[in-house]
Amino acid sequence: MQKTTPSSWAGFSLLELLVAFAVLALIMVMLVSITDATSKIWKGTTEKLQSFEEARAAFDRITSLLGQATLNPYWDYDNLTNPTIYVRTSELQFLSLPMALLPKDAAAFPTHGIFFQAPTGKVANQTDFGGIPLLLNAYGYFVEYGPDDRPSWLPSSVSTKYRFRLKEWRVPSENWTLYQNTSGTNTDGTLKKNTYLGAGSYNWINLNATPAKTLAENVIALVVYPKNTARTTVATSLAEADTFVYNSRTDSTTTEGINQKHQLPPEVEVIMVAIDETSAIRKWNNASAAPTLTAGLFQKPGATLTPTQLEADLKTLTGYLNTQKIKYITLRSTVKIRGARWSQGQ
Repeated sequence: MQKTTPSSWAGFSLLELLVAFAVLALIMVMLVSITDATSKIWKGTTEKLQSFEEARAAFDRITSLLGQATLNPYWDYDNLTNPTIYVRTSELQFLSLPMALLPKDAAAFPTHGIFFQAPTGKVANQTDFGGIPLLLNAYGYFVEYGPDDRPSWLPSSVSTKYRFRLKEWRVPSENWTLYQNTSGTNTDGTLKKNTYLGAGSYNWINLNATPAKTLAENVIALVVYPKNTARTTVATSLAEADTFVYNSRTDSTTTEGINQKHQLPPEVEVIMVAIDETSAIRKWNNASAAPTLTAGLFQKPGATLTPTQLEADLKTLTGYLNTQKIKYITLRSTVKIRGARWSQGQ
């Protein structure tokens, strides 16, 4: 029997070991790189979902409530002291317009606001009203740039966070004052509810008496586009105001020859653009002054709210966000208002 010696044992040479270690190191680098890329994709997707989850929920709330908007119209004399015909009338109001027309600072209140009434029966301070399911409530939605809603218990050491935010304005039913501004008559004997601009027009929209609450953060644009079933615009300019206005108290005729007075638009397209928190921090660094992000968009003097103009302005906004490498999401939906009874009558 032959005896083996250490010199005859099989093994790897130093060169082979070095090659093996190099291959192993390369595999480890590839695994780490793949793991890191997967982790970044997972983290980015999770952050995106979390960042825009609030915006999606807010968007669903707006579209759901908007579909319930009402004017509760009825037919009455055109003039109480000297009646000639019956006309459609209502004490309620449906209003969408650039927030600068309320008037509000165009930088701090960019794009549009929408205000309407809906029989939701959900907002009342007095418990006695809790059993009225169709109680009318007033709602308003708009974008505002400013400090966060700080609770009283938050210490002053916690810095104020300035952001774009989607605001929801709603008034308890017992504090709602619209009927005080629309019932009765004017000094000339005409119905006060027929006024649509000036004194008594927007008095029920008092954002100081009833502050709006934050519905979602980092929403930079809210665009409201009323249109008819033929998908052409019914939003018209008022002689005294800017463009992109729909006002159910308007006594003027649209470009389609339809009087929108005391009528709800059959359809309303709602567009909302939101960015993520990381982009907001990087871009504005908590600046107290409102950035002019959407200056001149969706409210250009002399322009008409048409599909072409709407898409052009939206493309300008999203193009800017892409250039600045800001992560964003665009939400849009066409809401059919169930209470709309569109007609060409007076």
